[in-house]
Amino acid sequence: MIIQNQLQKRFSRSYARIARKGSERPTRYIYLLILIFVALFMQAYIHNYNIVYMALFFTFAFSTSSYFFGRKNIRSLSVELLSYQRVFAGQKSSYTLSLSSLSQSDIYDITCIGGDEKQHTRLIRADTPVILTFTHTEPLRGDARFESVQCESGFPLPHQIFYKLFDIDRVFVVYPEPKGESLDTFIAKSRTLYGEKDDFEGTKAYENSDRFSQIYWPSLAKGDSLMSKVFSYTDETARLQFDFLACGQNDEARLSQLCLWVLACEQKSFPFSIAIDNKLLDSSKMGIDEILTYLGRY
Repeated sequence: MIIQNQLQKRFSRSYARIARKGSERPTRYIYLLILIFVALFMQAYIHNYNIVYMALFFTFAFSTSSYFFGRKNIRSLSVELLSYQRVFAGQKSSYTLSLSSLSQSDIYDITCIGGDEKQHTRLIRADTPVILTFTHTEPLRGDARFESVQCESGFPLPHQIFYKLFDIDRVFVVYPEPKGESLDTFIAKSRTLYGEKDDFEGTKAYENSDRFSQIYWPSLAKGDSLMSKVFSYTDETARLQFDFLACGQNDEARLSQLCLWVLACEQKSFPFSIAIDNKLLDSSKMGIDEILTYLGRY
């Protein structure tokens, strides 16, 4: 999913350009402010009281000055993408934004909107950035992009909202969804290559692809969740060799299976290679993210 702002869907490009500098829109409280103005004006006209004129003047002064304070507040805001997790198709991942002040003044009452998620911070000090973490889900593998986030502020008065768009413009790759048979199941099917089971190392969460013989039954007896046994093998120095065409019934299933095995090999520090089309992806010559990127863009 590309993180796209609601304003970019609703308004023209020229309007979005204005929003990138900082702009404002009225809220429903503007009607209350108008009602107060009308009531004070009628009281001043009918009764001609000085105190009513003073109240009318100060109300007008506060509402007008709030525009300048609010505009300065939102225009001082800066947003930067700090980091993001690996993104897998169909799974939630997170990214981190840094909100800071471009001026020497503090910033108040900021709501940051990323996709469908909103987060609020009351105060951003001039010398201390605020870190916010958002989650997002990408439905399909391949190239994707963080486009923009929107920040809003109701400071200092709630009759108008000040907002600003921030272009992140960062391209990233969505990796295939990791699913399929576990790596232990793959090794167990290839005992002639990787040896027999050796030492019992512990347990892990049960996966649907685990064999019946791998179930760790004492976990059920204790009332815990279903677990699987994990063993070391007599020849763990052997390089695991994965063949793309033998990994599933179609390309998407094969890519998901390979993605799962690549992550398992990374966790266990197993060397491996993947034969895919006319290319060999070798973990000794390529980084894990480089291999996952190739699978994501396949």
